[in-house]
Amino acid sequence: MLNRVRAFLEPVEDEEPPYGDFVVVSGPFGSLCVTRDVARDIERMLDRRWRPRWVVFRDRVGSRVRVRTNEIRLVVESTAAQRAGDRRLDRARRKEEKADRRPWEDD
Repeated sequence: MLNRVRAFLEPVEDEEPPYGDFVVVSGPFGSLCVTRDVARDIERMLDRRWRPRWVVFRDRVGSRVRVRTNEIRLVVESTAAQRAGDRRLDRARRKEEKADRRPWEDD
């Protein structure tokens, strides 16, 4: 048991780097994470009076992506601070819902 606790508390050398800040681009094709610079380029294309039919870009892991501009439904920023705030809000909501339950209700 102590080994499991020690393994949990000690940093692992092979850990993935933190998510950091990124932008999510999504639509019927799914969701893709891109850098802020790539998102800025995509938004410039979407803001044009005469949009190109397709946009080609690289996601955060380097995959080449080609998407129809009319299929892009959402471009949203996702920072570490925003995600931490979302987690705090979720915990508070769950705590509130748990306090509202009656003793005979299932968990």
